[in-house]
Amino acid sequence: MECWKQNLEVRSISLLSIKVNKNLYNYEANITDPNQEVYVFLHGFLGSSHDFDRVTDESNFQWLKLNLLGFGENRNQDVDQADFVQANQINELESIFAKLKLTRMNLVGYSMGGRIAIAYALKYQSRLNKLILESTTAGIEDSQARKIRQDHDAKLAEKVLKFGMEEFIAYWENMPLFKTQKDVNDTSFVFMHNQRLHQNHNNVAYSLLKMGTGSQPNYWPTVSNLGGLKVYIIVGAKDSKFVQIGERLSQHINNSQIFIVENAGHNVHFELPEEFNKVIIQ
Repeated sequence: MECWKQNLEVRSISLLSIKVNKNLYNYEANITDPNQEVYVFLHGFLGSSHDFDRVTDESNFQWLKLNLLGFGENRNQDVDQADFVQANQINELESIFAKLKLTRMNLVGYSMGGRIAIAYALKYQSRLNKLILESTTAGIEDSQARKIRQDHDAKLAEKVLKFGMEEFIAYWENMPLFKTQKDVNDTSFVFMHNQRLHQNHNNVAYSLLKMGTGSQPNYWPTVSNLGGLKVYIIVGAKDSKFVQIGERLSQHINNSQIFIVENAGHNVHFELPEEFNKVIIQ
């Protein structure tokens, strides 16, 4: 826990915030000219803006790293369950981007953040210069499979509310999807573990219920509408499930490019930040 707290204290020097409706969003930014390209980073489930610290620390581009609703430094507020619905989240993001006067965004979304990025891009495509999707999906097409996933996420939410974060994180980190994250250095893994452990259990449960893969709309029929954008799809070669999903996304989106990063799993930017950077700045 101390390692995680110390990291946050250092980063929090430049922490800023914006209130949208009744929700507070904390963020970090390195923006000198909002009329020029700005990379906007959306983290995954149980993450925070700090997930991208190693991506931005040595960068020479403008960036905005958001804590998504109820996560990271936003965890201290209990968010209404209904606010986690994806449509609400993308509208609140648009309010943030408008307040910051961003006009040429390169939107980078990882996993849950990638699903939000797809939804945002479908509604506000003209606001984007580039869309970068890391280890994400356009949803679940089959209605029965979607219902099964909803039931699964509801059981996980119940587990979080009943037993708290420690037992839930023990389960989460042992999922095969995240096996390769344990191959990073000990300090980085401890940071990621403690960040997950200290999220707000109510917000985690509500996010599973309202923003889980089973609850998001099925965007496969409409994702082809993103063909007018420059779209990069990033997956780790060790993450066979999302390699297949990424290849399918690239087939649906004309002129998109897929990048399969060797020696990486689900969380490419965390496992191999330098390789991730090389892709996104192309």
